[in-house]
Amino acid sequence: MKESKSRKVLMEDGPRQIAKVKKTVDWKFLGSSFAVPISLIVDENRKDLTAKYKKKKMILMKVFEGSYRVEPLYVDSERLCNNMEPKSPAEYKRCSGGQGRIASKVTMNQYFKPYPPFNLPPLSWYIRKVTIKNTKTALKTLQTWGINLRNPGAVTSTDKYGNVTISPRKKRKTTNIENTRLNEYT
Repeated sequence: MKESKSRKVLMEDGPRQIAKVKKTVDWKFLGSSFAVPISLIVDENRKDLTAKYKKKKMILMKVFEGSYRVEPLYVDSERLCNNMEPKSPAEYKRCSGGQGRIASKVTMNQYFKPYPPFNLPPLSWYIRKVTIKNTKTALKTLQTWGINLRNPGAVTSTDKYGNVTISPRKKRKTTNIENTRLNEYT
């Protein structure tokens, strides 16, 4: 995601919200990066943590729609909840005594079809490959952003397979003058 241009709420009904979203997405093609404007209609349900989206206007794409769902994963449930499968975060907090960790599992379905002649086999294969790669990159960026939000100052890196690793925080080196000043105040 390069830039969010606008977001207009079309309908809001409790936890459900339908919005028209205009964004600019980075599209990498033949070693160059292009800004592609997209306009989507997004139907979000904040209670179920689900969303459906479809294109309103997009360059090259005849059909572009999809959905995603965010589900909680109770990481320590086997160890802390004595083989009880929690049904909600509140139940998990109760059975784990507040010690359990909750992770998120994102399930994403996306369907797209380019306009002719880009839907012909050699070009369509390439567009499919680039679209999948850009979607994975966006999800990895979101994952890295979440890690940095939870661990300020931590250094994250991505290996050649796209796995994100966290390095411990780097300690700042102090000079002799700073050490002297620190010793004066302690």
